[in-house]
Amino acid sequence: MKTSLRSVLSFSAAAALALLASGCAIHVTHTEGGNSSKLSMNAAGTASFQCVASPSGECHYALYTSRCSTAEGEGGQPATTCTHQVIRQFSVPLGQTQEQRDLPQGFKQCMKTSQKPQVPSCGS
Repeated sequence: MKTSLRSVLSFSAAAALALLASGCAIHVTHTEGGNSSKLSMNAAGTASFQCVASPSGECHYALYTSRCSTAEGEGGQPATTCTHQVIRQFSVPLGQTQEQRDLPQGFKQCMKTSQKPQVPSCGS
């Protein structure tokens, strides 16, 4: 399930970048285990994060970038290595929205309701 979800999210991210390039705004709702968060992005590097449902009363976010490179590994098989850099961590109280500006293109996010998320696995 995680692999297929990541594939969908990767596809969604690619589609989102195409729409952003055309000047459209993107709105994404993430729901998992009864917890819910909304993300709205625009082409100017601004995103709004809204905590919709959380038993702890907060949504904890980590925003990060990833750089990956592939080289020849054991037995001549390609091996990919990724480096992740956290660019921001913050919490949003339940029912509120927080805007983040000057975000790099292609940033990724993790959200947890009970603790700070661990990048890149998001604590799962």
